[in-house]
Amino acid sequence: MKKFKKNSVIFEAVYETARDLHSCGVISDERMKEYENDCLETLPVHLDDDVFECINKKYGSNREKVQVLINDLLRKEFETARSDS
Repeated sequence: MKKFKKNSVIFEAVYETARDLHSCGVISDERMKEYENDCLETLPVHLDDDVFECINKKYGSNREKVQVLINDLLRKEFETARSDS
């Protein structure tokens, strides 16, 4: 999950403008990634203990592996959604 750095309206405005220009083809994918790195920060997803217990019973995974897997999946999902818009 991502949020704007320091909850800044300036970072939000810069990012939204860059995203609009990227969707029009004015900004390259590489340049857009730079804006994402500058304006956004990744927040890890924290799950409750009961969710981990359920996953552990079903799949036999430890807490750290599950946390890494979920964060990776969510990061990929956000990147895919962003590239589709």
